[in-house]
Amino acid sequence: MERRQQTVKWPLLLGWFLVSGIHAMTHADPDEAEVKAAFVYNFAKFVEWPPETLPVADSSLSLCVLGHDPVATELLQLEGREAQGRSLHVRSLESPDEIRGCHILFVGASEAPRFPLILQAAGDQPVLTVADRREFLRQGGVIYLYVDGQRVQFGVNLGAAQSRGLKLSARLLQLARTPR
Repeated sequence: MERRQQTVKWPLLLGWFLVSGIHAMTHADPDEAEVKAAFVYNFAKFVEWPPETLPVADSSLSLCVLGHDPVATELLQLEGREAQGRSLHVRSLESPDEIRGCHILFVGASEAPRFPLILQAAGDQPVLTVADRREFLRQGGVIYLYVDGQRVQFGVNLGAAQSRGLKLSARLLQLARTPR
């Protein structure tokens, strides 16, 4: 009986994870970029940053976008949304030198050749780094978004998250998949 209850929760949790991020989007059938943006938005709800990075109760979460691609475009539309009782402030970056102050950094596929430079610029700052290229995890990124079949999935580099002082919730880690 206990086992059955757990299997029922998985689809509900995954459904909630997806729907809560895309319910306000205008298209009835979201495209891949919209779904990936919804995932990034939901990541903000399942990560705990060190207290000193959000010293004031009403300080905003800074979602930074580096690169130009459809996911980056969708992320810019999240300005003002709320996560963990904080407003999201979305910034488009032109250079890795602008990473300071970011809580979440989405790195577009157009930046793949610069992944090592970008991750070096992030250093050990408590920034959740996300990209949709597999090599990003191997190079020290925290989350990698990918498509398996027709579903968006994500992988996590827990060591990279911990070295940045980020705590990923157990729920988030349970949903993470190892890419094939």
